[in-house]
Amino acid sequence: MSKPNSPLRRLRRRPSLAMGVALAALFLSIGGVGYAAVAIPANSISNTMLKNNSVGNVKLRQNAVTYNKIAPGSVGTARIDQKEVQESINGTCTAGNQAITAIAEKGTVTCGATLPAESDSGVGLSTSLTSSTVPTTVATYGLPGGSPYFVQAAPYVTVTPEAGAAAAETVTVSCTLAAGTATTSTQTRSVTLDAAVGGSKVYASIPLTVTEPTSTNSTVAAVTCTQTSTGGTPAVAAQATVYGLQTASNTSAASAS
Repeated sequence: MSKPNSPLRRLRRRPSLAMGVALAALFLSIGGVGYAAVAIPANSISNTMLKNNSVGNVKLRQNAVTYNKIAPGSVGTARIDQKEVQESINGTCTAGNQAITAIAEKGTVTCGATLPAESDSGVGLSTSLTSSTVPTTVATYGLPGGSPYFVQAAPYVTVTPEAGAAAAETVTVSCTLAAGTATTSTQTRSVTLDAAVGGSKVYASIPLTVTEPTSTNSTVAAVTCTQTSTGGTPAVAAQATVYGLQTASNTSAASAS
């Protein structure tokens, strides 16, 4: 049997109320921080509770900031990556024969000479030539005003021998390229073709070139042809396309050699 004041008897004694309150206070003081951390209600942290500059890049979820989170007009040139985004164009080319060839990141432009404009009258139609004195128009083309031009054409002539001809037939075709109005540039060349009796068609082309100076208004370039036949009446036809190429400067109308 234990003695009244022995250690074993003291351990069996229940703790007093004061001891219980003291122990509870001790445990709360030790674990209170962790308890508060897990006990914060959802959606309870407002903007005013966040410390300025407290949220860093590593705390943002990937792709968390989308376009609808950015205020309209809030991202200026100071915030864009100029290697990725180009600023608005802020320059022009004033010379008539220049165009923008490059645009810098800041929007400034670089101007360079443009390639000359080239145009033509399209595929030519075969036109019969019947007169030796009255020129027949084979092709026409309107040249826009405001620029000098280098004008070319190569009428293609076809001679079909007359059926039942008694002798060979000789045909001379003369074609003229004219460009301009008040001051006209012209060039005329001829070709002679021999069609054998009972033979097949014969062909030839006539290269023509003129220069046309600058005109305020549009001008017309045209190809006209005549033909003279001996030994019979073969069928003679011609077709042509008129080409106009802009040039830097033509001071006067002239025929090219």
